[in-house]
Amino acid sequence: MNINNYIESGIIERYLLGLASADEEAELFALRKIYPILDIEFAAAEIRIENKCHLEAKTPPPALRQTILNRFKNDDADFNTNEETYSRQRYRQQPPKTDTYILEPFWKRRMSVSIWWRCIVIAMVILLMALAASTYHFYRQASRFEDALIKKVSSPNSSSR
Repeated sequence: MNINNYIESGIIERYLLGLASADEEAELFALRKIYPILDIEFAAAEIRIENKCHLEAKTPPPALRQTILNRFKNDDADFNTNEETYSRQRYRQQPPKTDTYILEPFWKRRMSVSIWWRCIVIAMVILLMALAASTYHFYRQASRFEDALIKKVSSPNSSSR
């Protein structure tokens, strides 16, 4: 295989631009392991494409910057509005479902949580608290039993004859 003809075929550029097929990509990576010059050409093609993009790039119009900044200012103004007014407007537009709990955090995004998920979380918390209490109870009971056993073994009345 003539590697120079392969390089000049433009396969590296097609790969970098995302235009190569899966077979061409597999062939390129297999040949890169065999021919180290392909790695050098790969890096050079990346630089050529990047330079071409920089040369042909157009600067956006200055008015676009102001438009984007104004949009951020409007978002900030909406963020600082009264939360109660915002909540009333949201509920008027879309009434909450009866089986969901509406969470509206400070960043004004709406998230619905099913009542059943809330019940599951509450049940898990109660179960965790019961488990912690029973663990503490059994630990204290085992400590008392251990103390009583030590007293019984170390008492002078229980000497063996």
